[in-house]
Amino acid sequence: MTNETRKPVLEDHIAVKRKLVPPFLHKVGGKLSQYSWTRQLVPEALWLGLLIDHLGYEAARGYARALGRTACAAMNGAECPMFVKFSTFADLSDVAKEAMTFTLDLGSLTNVRQSLAPLAAVMPSHPLAFLGKVDVEPDQKARFPELLREFYDRNSRMAVLSAALGYELGLDQGKIHVAGHLIDDLIERFKVIGGYPGTEESRHAAGAFRAAFPTLFMGVNLDNARFEDDAPWVASFWEHISGFGPCLFPDTLKDETPDSDDPLEQFVYRNAVRADLRARLANWPLDLNEIEVFEVVTALLCRQATLAMEMASSPGIWTPHTAPILLRAIADVFINLAWILKDPRPRARLYVEDGLGAIKLQIAHQKRALETAADPDDADELRQMIELWSGWLAGQRMEAFVEVNLGSWSGLNIRKMAEEAGFIDFYNYVYQPFSGVVHSNWAHVSMFNTIHCENPAHRWHRGAAIAPGSFDLSWLYLASKYLSKTFDHFDQVRGLNLTHSAFDFVAAQFETGEEADEIEGWDGDSS
Repeated sequence: MTNETRKPVLEDHIAVKRKLVPPFLHKVGGKLSQYSWTRQLVPEALWLGLLIDHLGYEAARGYARALGRTACAAMNGAECPMFVKFSTFADLSDVAKEAMTFTLDLGSLTNVRQSLAPLAAVMPSHPLAFLGKVDVEPDQKARFPELLREFYDRNSRMAVLSAALGYELGLDQGKIHVAGHLIDDLIERFKVIGGYPGTEESRHAAGAFRAAFPTLFMGVNLDNARFEDDAPWVASFWEHISGFGPCLFPDTLKDETPDSDDPLEQFVYRNAVRADLRARLANWPLDLNEIEVFEVVTALLCRQATLAMEMASSPGIWTPHTAPILLRAIADVFINLAWILKDPRPRARLYVEDGLGAIKLQIAHQKRALETAADPDDADELRQMIELWSGWLAGQRMEAFVEVNLGSWSGLNIRKMAEEAGFIDFYNYVYQPFSGVVHSNWAHVSMFNTIHCENPAHRWHRGAAIAPGSFDLSWLYLASKYLSKTFDHFDQVRGLNLTHSAFDFVAAQFETGEEADEIEGWDGDSS
């Protein structure tokens, strides 16, 4: 297939300025944002999972339908929403809640209360708490974290059955309408879904029910599309369960042990970097309603620390050939972080969504390459990469709702970001000069990769050369300085007063400061 006849990847997406917008998102006019199954939909679908977990799928269907019908009837003729989202029950009036409790028989009330007991033990004020309390058995309370963990995987049996049940409730309440020619297929899907994931038919049916997630649990429809960015119930849910226990991470920040073969004692510096980083992470309390801010900012702090430690670990790159490339990356991190910290929540989300879109585009290109791969080894490698990145993407967003940004992730160029963040001098004196090295522009290449011909008859032309790159600790000094600048700005924004032991260690290696002054002329940054 020639390049002239080759169709572009993501050809079904609609180009809107510098973005490729998925068809469904474009159809609703940009009113629906990307969403996270784990963080935004799980709290809304969890009640169905609790019913299924305690009662079994078939019994849960009956009780869920009864709750939905009773809630609609209790509204006494008022316009009735679709009772699939958990938070919808919280919006009922006190009169309607009392009517529901009075209408449901004792057996139904008892079974629903027992099903929701594990959640009630953690969050007594959940949206169906008005149905009454029940004693929580120890095994029920212990089951809640396991159920929640299972729910995080939208391919799990619990998540898929909850989606199927939610779809059934939408039909039962007359809120979902199906074209006549699709009814037989839908009936067949309902027949087989109980066997998920054990049969091919049930797995095929699961895909259709998963596709309905936004319609069921975000209250989205094409006539009145909307997206609630962490509705009150969702925010309350995460606020309450954040105290369920401490964070559980493998320790990737533990100190190295001394290495007698390390004459420069780089490990001392690396451990100091880790100590500086740990001190800042310890001063950021967990807030599950600001989770993207936490993830993005701490990841960028760790990225900055990683780059500085990599520089310290490789004296062979402390030369003008290579060190500026890492320093440009460090400058990039600093400007991005400083700009995000000016308005953390929306900007952190922009940063995440741009990264997701970039991977979606990468996967599309890899799938296209797989179609024409002639070498079996190349094809196998492409399949592995597609599987890896598809799993990574699916764990954060539903791919059909991910936009692809072909421009700057922030909508601004890096100079404008630095200016808005208040660091235009850093851009002018650090980012911009080091960019010349990254892009191998003439200023850098002519200085370090050419040499003048000494024959006076040859017009003083230049020839190829590799300038010797001598070991210079000053490059590590700059890396450490910019890491310290990053930590210092973070401390200022967070109102912290912490030390910078890593920078102090490097600065102590300079007895008079002459070595640092010599290299300081490169970046012109004295801050």
